[in-house]
Amino acid sequence: MYYLVKIWNQDQFKKEILFEADNDVVAMQKASAATPDGCRSNYESINKEEYENGYKKTEAEEQAEA
Repeated sequence: MYYLVKIWNQDQFKKEILFEADNDVVAMQKASAATPDGCRSNYESINKEEYENGYKKTEAEEQAEA
């Protein structure tokens, strides 16, 4: 199963990480390990193909705006 972790510093979005884990407990541990001190994060299970399609659309939109 794949998980998406979104990391925030205060109200500012820092980054998101896609990773694979066997279950929710392992996913929570990986999300916690990836979160720097002073930041907060949330994670959700996601389909890898959905993530890649959404990322490509977002990337294309950014290039169109530039």
